[in-house]
Amino acid sequence: MSSQTVTLKLPETIYRTARQMARITRRPLEEVLEESIERALPPLDDVPPDEADELAALSALDDGALWDEARKELPPEQQAELETLLERQEEGALTQQEQERLQTLLDAYGRLTVRRSHVWLLLARRGYQVPPQT
Repeated sequence: MSSQTVTLKLPETIYRTARQMARITRRPLEEVLEESIERALPPLDDVPPDEADELAALSALDDGALWDEARKELPPEQQAELETLLERQEEGALTQQEQERLQTLLDAYGRLTVRRSHVWLLLARRGYQVPPQT
């Protein structure tokens, strides 16, 4: 992985805390700061660029808002429609319009799943116990 050099002004309290952590753990200050930043930001390499901004914004949410995001699901009517269309697909009975609607719902479900995974990661990095993700 390539690295970039960044000059950063830190408040004295953050600098002292980072320096103390480096001393206690016997690690370079740069390594402690890099790890701290890495834990604060969600990984975005595995998502399409159009979703990256939305996911990056999650790191700015407070803990309560992240927990709210973690609990989000498809609206019940969309979930029911998705289940119905999946059953009809198994029967081989979907029309072209239903196939398109199914794909739209699957895309929405996929985006929600990726979003929730990033939220769980952020919560775990903030020290919360989160359920295992499958």
